[in-house]
Amino acid sequence: MTRLGIGNTMRIAQAYNRIRFSSRDHWRRSMYERHLDALLQENGGLIRPAMEMTDGFVIDSSFTLPHLDRILADAQEIIAERCGRRLNADSYRSFFQDVWTPQDYEKYPAFLDFATSSDVLAVVANYLKCIPALSTVLPPGIRFVESNAAFDQEPNRPKDSQLYHLDYHSRPNVYVIVLLRDTTPESGPFTFLPRSVSERAVKALRYRSRSMTYRVPDEKIYSVIDRKEAIEFCYPRGTVLFIQSSGCFHYGSRNSVKPRFQLMLGYTGVCRTDFGEVLQTTQVYPIRPTDSALRRMVLDNRVKPGTVAANRQ
Repeated sequence: MTRLGIGNTMRIAQAYNRIRFSSRDHWRRSMYERHLDALLQENGGLIRPAMEMTDGFVIDSSFTLPHLDRILADAQEIIAERCGRRLNADSYRSFFQDVWTPQDYEKYPAFLDFATSSDVLAVVANYLKCIPALSTVLPPGIRFVESNAAFDQEPNRPKDSQLYHLDYHSRPNVYVIVLLRDTTPESGPFTFLPRSVSERAVKALRYRSRSMTYRVPDEKIYSVIDRKEAIEFCYPRGTVLFIQSSGCFHYGSRNSVKPRFQLMLGYTGVCRTDFGEVLQTTQVYPIRPTDSALRRMVLDNRVKPGTVAANRQ
């Protein structure tokens, strides 16, 4: 990406992935267009009309999404058991740690139940215009993250993901972020620009060109847009943000003097805009024989046409 520029690398990766996975992509788009309602119904149905992401995001503060109460209860157990201390040395992100483990898929099934619930997937699918897949590489499909200034030797110097950036892994994509504790400005909140504002900044800064860095300091961003257009995700525990992180400039974890805890779910299509699935070890999610067709498609991006049906007998 340094040599070609982020934008050029993304275009090459997308073309490569389209050659490899075009049949799966067409199938998932066809299943979305023709069978989404049936897939959602077999998966448990909707408890309410699906929310719509506009300008790249939507915030759900209803506290009614399926399995939300279960993940909030489980989260308190995980926080008490693992958080507040550094579990592993990571100089790359000293201020941030992911405490989720592979064993947690079985120990805490509520997280995958939430991630594959019809009410969550309807929002994601309607934005991506396809049946989505839970990411198997970077960003991980599930992260249980703690941001804590106590871990950071330079808490007042923003760096890495504490600086504005647009994700390059898949465009479009959707992050679903669940606040696991009340979040205030002292928590280093996830902060973002709506997509229309971000598009203005991309154009003005020539972002993703060879001349531009991936991380953008505040002074550059705020030289082309108004600081007041930034949105801080400061809400009570249980609030959920759906956002296209590849289309909305964002940062987080700045000087979290009050530790921040959030669940981060990453959804993509099957034709990514990076080479992650070529270069990295992929995550395999547990799938049960009784899982619905939709849940299996979300948990396994390798599912091929003809292996699942919209309505199973």
